[in-house]
Amino acid sequence: MIAILTVDEILKQMLTLEATRGGFSLVLPETATVWLLDLDHPPRPLPQKFDGFSVGFSRTLTTHTRADLVLPLPYSTEELQKILKAAHTKSGIGSEVRHLPGMALINGKKIELSPTEERIFALLLAKRGQTVSETELTHALGESTATSNVLQVHIYRLRRKLMQIPDSGITLRAMRGVGYRIN
Repeated sequence: MIAILTVDEILKQMLTLEATRGGFSLVLPETATVWLLDLDHPPRPLPQKFDGFSVGFSRTLTTHTRADLVLPLPYSTEELQKILKAAHTKSGIGSEVRHLPGMALINGKKIELSPTEERIFALLLAKRGQTVSETELTHALGESTATSNVLQVHIYRLRRKLMQIPDSGITLRAMRGVGYRIN
């Protein structure tokens, strides 16, 4: 369920076409799980609170407080389709887990990740169901002083954040003496 927020009629038509091409339904901003927000020409007033995922579009901005991700205008239609599929959870399908810049997206809910947590999460997610060795994860930390204790602290923080989504079906397990695994 996607809401398109813009006063630019041409951009609105393009985003509507992309949303329908991807099989997504258009709804009011208050009931949407994903916002497509024109940062250059936003409608006024914008709804104050939004717990879903927002994709901003701008010719000049690269970041914005109301957008989780900003795409430049003109945008790549393939990239937008990938983002929409990652951000939008269809009911009836099991747990949707995606890695997006700076965050994890689980069942349409975003979890902010630190750069270190993001590197660990991306590696574990890329090898979902497989055990990733502590050595490989320590290298992913990118710190020359990283030890298994530092890794354990980051895993603990990541695990706590993942547990914020109840009934997600996501488990981050320690495989004793070997490494870690996301199921």
